[in-house]
Amino acid sequence: MSPRLLSALVVSGLLSCSFAQNSVAATTATIDLTTDQGKPCTVTTTDPLGLHLEQNGTHFVANPATLTGEGCGTGTGGSNANPPTTPFILSSNPNPLEIGVGQQFTVTWTLAGGATPITCTGSISDAPAGVTLAAWTAAAAGTVGQNTRTITPTAADIGNSTTAVSFNLKMTCTNASGSIASSPLAIKISPVAVPPTDSCPAGRLTKAPSVYANSYGLCYKSPNGVCTTDGGADNLATFPIWIGRHRGSTGITPAAPPYKEFPGESSSGPSFQIKAGQYVSALFTVPNDITVLNGTIVKAAGNIQGSGWIASNADISISKTCGDFSAAGMVGQCTATNVPNDGTAVRWIIDQPSAGRCTLVRGQPYYLNVRTNGCADNTWCTLRIDN
Repeated sequence: MSPRLLSALVVSGLLSCSFAQNSVAATTATIDLTTDQGKPCTVTTTDPLGLHLEQNGTHFVANPATLTGEGCGTGTGGSNANPPTTPFILSSNPNPLEIGVGQQFTVTWTLAGGATPITCTGSISDAPAGVTLAAWTAAAAGTVGQNTRTITPTAADIGNSTTAVSFNLKMTCTNASGSIASSPLAIKISPVAVPPTDSCPAGRLTKAPSVYANSYGLCYKSPNGVCTTDGGADNLATFPIWIGRHRGSTGITPAAPPYKEFPGESSSGPSFQIKAGQYVSALFTVPNDITVLNGTIVKAAGNIQGSGWIASNADISISKTCGDFSAAGMVGQCTATNVPNDGTAVRWIIDQPSAGRCTLVRGQPYYLNVRTNGCADNTWCTLRIDN
């Protein structure tokens, strides 16, 4: 008869059983057991709860417990008498667990009982060749109650795949007396950050328009005042292609991807034309290795040239949602309305809340939303947004 779990004693044909609870001050419980061969086994515990049923109601537990007597079998007993109990379920944030490289996710599980120390080790299954997710498969100390693991996958974690990979996560928790595993949790990781929303309201402007004879999209001013323009497709759709470039000595730099990630090129902001009712929503992801930990988004003046270029104030926000000027769900001051020329719109900070600033988290995707404020209907107005 094994003492690994106290339930093993209960089902092994005992002839007699007596239980005594000592005084509250002593917090000691003793149960005397006798096997069908007449051999005694005494279980003593100093657990404040005494000898009690575990959460699922099928095993008696006590931690720590000492087993003495020739009827107790050959197990070790003591503080490692019961392994982690009750199969557990993994839950995730976000749910469903579909994220991108560089985008953080959290997995939580609960152990209903078990003697410490406990070690929990993750594993993966049904994964394509090259997928490792090293931070998940590492071993770490577990605890009775809630456990949490936070992971930020890298390109190497998915074998530098150029397409999304899908597989299953599993967690196994072990102590000296045994192991118990979770049910699998499905995960899908894309090679780039997944936008927090997959739809945008009507009116989104993704390409700077050509309106006048001297206007061909984004206008990057050179030191001598010449407007170097870019009329490429969707040059307002992402932050890097918009503010991740500047006017260099040989033209717009970089001339081709990759462009500079958030926070982009300092004092880069090119001017572009936009009508009332239109807006720009530029997607960006905060790099995990970002070294600039705070900054500003401003409504800049100047660098506007040519007839018909009418300046306008602006509404500006940083949000998890395309076209959201209320910055719903964001932490801090992430929106500004009717910002004039050279006015500071949004002051941002990385990873930590700060008064008057918009908190951004490494590895997370966001939208920079911009629209005119005060532009007359059916009129092309000019905006220049800078960092």
